[in-house]
Amino acid sequence: MFITTNSHWENIDPFNCQELIQGKHQHRYLLLKTLRQAQEKIIIVCPWLTRYSLDNNLIQEFKNTLNRKVKIQINWGWQQDIGNIIIPGNGCWQLNPANIWKYDAMSELQKLKQLYPEHFQLKLIGTHAKIWVCDDKFAVVTSANILCSKPGNADNCHEEIGIWTNNINNIQNLINYFSQAPNLAAKKIS
Repeated sequence: MFITTNSHWENIDPFNCQELIQGKHQHRYLLLKTLRQAQEKIIIVCPWLTRYSLDNNLIQEFKNTLNRKVKIQINWGWQQDIGNIIIPGNGCWQLNPANIWKYDAMSELQKLKQLYPEHFQLKLIGTHAKIWVCDDKFAVVTSANILCSKPGNADNCHEEIGIWTNNINNIQNLINYFSQAPNLAAKKIS
């Protein structure tokens, strides 16, 4: 499935592997595999949240994962949209209906938040990053907007690229970085 960056298989450190992920099909496949195999927590960072990607099938995979008591945290919101499309404050946000297409999956995600309040979290951080972390086992850093787009009928494998890694230092750095990002919805409105 992936193109390896290591050419000498006999010398691979099993705790320091990296692999390329090419195209939207591989990204979607790996995201679904992540949801099915996670045991503790998944952190997903993607600026936009659309029903095109978060279709009924992916929402059901989220539910299946949450039913196994796996925590899912989605860090979302593009910085340039905060204040004009996303209006944050007092722990919540509102969306400007004229430009809601970038976040049209929010109502479905809010339903998950209500159904799984202890296991599902939405955190408005103002980002353009696209990553996900599964437990403390691996991380993906990518160009693919995994919660905004999905593969079409013809996948151009050069359209999106990412790196999968199980390097514990990189994983922990990503977890710390996005855990420390402030929740911009928590700002007080004066």
